[in-house]
Amino acid sequence: MYGNMNNSTPRNLSAFWSSVPKLLRKSRFEKVQNIEGMNHQLNDILGHTLQDINSFDYRDLSTVGISLAKIIKNVSGTDGKRLPRYGSPQRVLYDLIIGENSSNKEFIFKVLAEPSMIILHKFDARHLSNLIYAYGLAEYVIKFEDDGSTLFDVFAQSAIPNLHTFNGQDLSNMLWSYANVKLPNSQLFEHAGDSIVAMDNLNEFWPQALSNILWAYATLNEQHPNLFEKIANHIVSLNNLDKFNSQNLKDIVWAFATAGEANPKLFKKVADHIISLNNLKSFNEQNLSNLVWAFATSEVPHPRLYKKVADHIVQLPKLNEFKPQAIKDIVWAFAAAGESHPQLFKKLAGEAIKRQHEFNPQDTANFLWAFATNGLVDEHLFSSFVPAVKDNLDKYNEQELANVAWAYSVANVDAPSVFNNDFINACLRKEDEFILENLTQIHQWQLWQDEIKSDLSLPESFQKRCYEAFISRVPRPSKLQDDVVSILSSMGLQPQEEVLMKSGYRIDALVEVDGNKIAVEVDGPSHFVGRDPIGRTILKHRQVAAIDGMKVVSIPYWEWNKLKKDSEKKKEYLRHLLGLK
Repeated sequence: MYGNMNNSTPRNLSAFWSSVPKLLRKSRFEKVQNIEGMNHQLNDILGHTLQDINSFDYRDLSTVGISLAKIIKNVSGTDGKRLPRYGSPQRVLYDLIIGENSSNKEFIFKVLAEPSMIILHKFDARHLSNLIYAYGLAEYVIKFEDDGSTLFDVFAQSAIPNLHTFNGQDLSNMLWSYANVKLPNSQLFEHAGDSIVAMDNLNEFWPQALSNILWAYATLNEQHPNLFEKIANHIVSLNNLDKFNSQNLKDIVWAFATAGEANPKLFKKVADHIISLNNLKSFNEQNLSNLVWAFATSEVPHPRLYKKVADHIVQLPKLNEFKPQAIKDIVWAFAAAGESHPQLFKKLAGEAIKRQHEFNPQDTANFLWAFATNGLVDEHLFSSFVPAVKDNLDKYNEQELANVAWAYSVANVDAPSVFNNDFINACLRKEDEFILENLTQIHQWQLWQDEIKSDLSLPESFQKRCYEAFISRVPRPSKLQDDVVSILSSMGLQPQEEVLMKSGYRIDALVEVDGNKIAVEVDGPSHFVGRDPIGRTILKHRQVAAIDGMKVVSIPYWEWNKLKKDSEKKKEYLRHLLGLK
């Protein structure tokens, strides 16, 4: 190319640049001997390209743009921060096309934009989509000072009237680009969604295109329920999902969960496919964490999927590829979904203890909250995290403060270096920001301080707010509870229902046996993970016994249900439980 620069045409130049990303993927490109010569030649070719750019037609402009963007993505890594090895072809291209502080990239894409805008009306769907994709992939946004708009706004105005000519790949690349640079455009997304919904079928859309479209809408919070329904119905109708890779599957359920679009049939289709796989080696840590997070957030139960993911993680030799957020999200998902897997939690706890310095304040608070929520009161874990919690105390928001306080209350692990006047002052600084749920958690923390007989006490006015929030829950007795109370009544025990105790807890049924009051707790499925009590069940039983000085007996739902409708067996069960003759 360098030897024929004087005779080169725009088509020659654009074809040259389109070949470079392909060469970068070939190992022989690493065998270049004369790096300095390559640097000089590429610099000259790029100079000629930019010098002649005004003579390029829309096809060549689009080709140059997308080719340079692909080079940028290749040489800068997936996170955009990797610096190639000095003396390599990648480093030559990095310095040439990106430059220090991305100065070269900005200059090149500004030069490319000027002739493109002049003839934007001539671009067909494919080349307009590719041009938009180039700026999205390069993650470069040109802003116009006169009205505050961007080049992406100009792209949208040009694309909207012609969306009916865009194929699936064109639409996918365009929408993905807006999301990648985090620039919402509701008008474009509404019209693009309408165009897709109006199609007879979505057979022309490859899995990657479908997942990218959904990801774009969810990332930018662009609402289009009909689009989500259309794509979900299409995926559900497929014979199998063998053409969908792990990233596609994760992005699809993540998008539905993030957008708040419920579609149990789609989630079941995806979960059943994943379960059918021999292994989950193709799923990286982000895929796995986002996958279970999506199912938990969407409240779609699928125990076999959770077990498949958990078993896979447990079998991994090491978890150093898992970022703290991924570890936190996995624990949170299992807790929120009520799924138990002690081996998984043990492995994640060990990893978290080793790497707690990598956890940010939110990760720390939510990780501990998730363990406590699932009733996994690992004393070693909570003791080990005390230094990290102490260091983050001033950085926690109101919810994180409440989550940490509640988690340690459940675990019953004393941490005076955390819970002291500094903690109280941190709470008071955010007193007006606590929502109802946070206030109830802080009330239980205060009860815990009373349990362990510490001298810590919130100001009386704040304590009153927390107590009032705690008792504000409207009791809704279950059919299971009604049945237990009915049997207790038939035994002449005169049970009192939903009794408000001094602690603020409401007891399902209060009976008196031999002059002693006994709290009867009817614990349904939501009170357990498997057959183990969850955090709030553990805390209530313990605090009623400690604060209200009362014996607590629990009636697990499975024990009561196995008695079926036999009232005599139920009476016998209760007599034994209450110590009656």
